[in-house]
Amino acid sequence: ATTSCQTIYHITSIEGNAIKTASSKTYEITNSLGSEIGLYKTVDNDGDTYYYRGDVKNNNVKFAGFYWKIIRVNGDGSIRLIYNGDHANATGQETSVVSNTAYNLYARDQAYVGYMYGDNFSETPIKSNEITYTELSENQALTLATGFSNDNSTKTFTLTGNTYNSTIKNLGSKLNEGYKYFCKENNCKIIIEIKSINSPTSIQMYYHAYSSTSYEGTRENTASSNAKIQLENWYTNTFSNKTENGFNATNYVNTGGTFCNDRSLSSGNGFSLDSKTMYNSRIRILQDKKPTLVCKDVEQDLFSAKGSSGKGNKKLEKPIGLITADEASFAGGLVNEQNNNYYLRTGQLYLTMTPDRFETTSPGAMLYQVAASGAYAQFFAGYLLVGLRAVINLKSDVLLAGGNGTMDDPYTVKLAS
Repeated sequence: ATTSCQTIYHITSIEGNAIKTASSKTYEITNSLGSEIGLYKTVDNDGDTYYYRGDVKNNNVKFAGFYWKIIRVNGDGSIRLIYNGDHANATGQETSVVSNTAYNLYARDQAYVGYMYGDNFSETPIKSNEITYTELSENQALTLATGFSNDNSTKTFTLTGNTYNSTIKNLGSKLNEGYKYFCKENNCKIIIEIKSINSPTSIQMYYHAYSSTSYEGTRENTASSNAKIQLENWYTNTFSNKTENGFNATNYVNTGGTFCNDRSLSSGNGFSLDSKTMYNSRIRILQDKKPTLVCKDVEQDLFSAKGSSGKGNKKLEKPIGLITADEASFAGGLVNEQNNNYYLRTGQLYLTMTPDRFETTSPGAMLYQVAASGAYAQFFAGYLLVGLRAVINLKSDVLLAGGNGTMDDPYTVKLAS
């Protein structure tokens, strides 16, 4: 099956550094990319961008002792790379700079879809509307209390009063005696208040939590996601110690490179425990099949490094980020469908930095992932451990100096003289 979405251009002739001819065609998300392997053109925030699509074999680069895949040549002429391991033909966890980590440690707020976010939550806990909670297992033992207190300085809770250890199915009359509060996580960032029991694994309940108070507040970009912290640590402690042709590896990196964490809304108010939020990516990728490489909100959602020139919010400590779901789509990713025939499939689940939605019930804040099968789908932002494949941008004047781009003979790079 195919779904038509927008016009792109298949590059058919390149002479030197100049792209001489391109044929126009209608872009489709397809089940088979056998006829679409190659280099294509569309636009990003800086102009014409040329990206690889399908099961291409000639977009491999060896740089700074690591192997990389070229995602695209950006509109500013810089070259966008995604990490692919420290040896040729790496697969699975070997293709991630961090193989098991969480995007954010929490997910119970819209803020946590952010690569950075605003954590200026309300100074008093907010009680949600009544919702159905089904995250419990039948034999899960809970510590239930008759009360709780909150700490505004740490925005955490403490169980108070009398306590009772029980599973939901064995709670019985103790619920009527007031044993109805328990911590959702070990750090007790959220209190769950049981209203009634539906089954041994389902309850009617309320959340008590500190929460964002405005959509703008969720995007203040004052706090770093766990993914950002992990990637910047890798950049500082590993990548920046590498050399290439006698120069430090960081000399090759475009410090003005940008990374889009598109948090524009299609529905919902974008904050509060009771607001189901849909982000625009869900409409354009899942529904309309119209991915884009243009980041809508340059001031808030287009991330760039501090002190850099050009576009972006200048919030990153280091010029490193993640791939977007739109880039995965242009490369050949299919939402919730397996695709073995494109170069981003590694056999390991790894994250993009594109939000999908926020559910008022479980699982909360969700982003897109690229699955081990090659499909990509919505994914829980917090708790679950996934891979992070680093994305960097090489300077526009960095030259591909050798090799033919295959895995056995990857491109090498050098600085322009």
